[in-house]
Amino acid sequence: MSGSELITVVTYVSSAICMGLGAIGSAIGIGKIGAKDVEGSSINPKQEGALLKTMLIAMAIASTTAMYALLVSLLLLFVIGAI
Repeated sequence: MSGSELITVVTYVSSAICMGLGAIGSAIGIGKIGAKDVEGSSINPKQEGALLKTMLIAMAIASTTAMYALLVSLLLLFVIGAI
């Protein structure tokens, strides 16, 4: 295996690992946020509207992890892989 092929293989594998870990972390965070929102709504139904707004903002922030992982993964594929 030549050096060029090795760099290509390592780039693909590292890109896949980056995207996988980023997606798993984001999914766990969003799941916990949703679970706590349902728990809070069941305890205090009058605050359901305020909890929903807070949950949506928190989920948007938690999903940025996956977006950054996608960005890094695409950079690995198209910038480093093109060298």
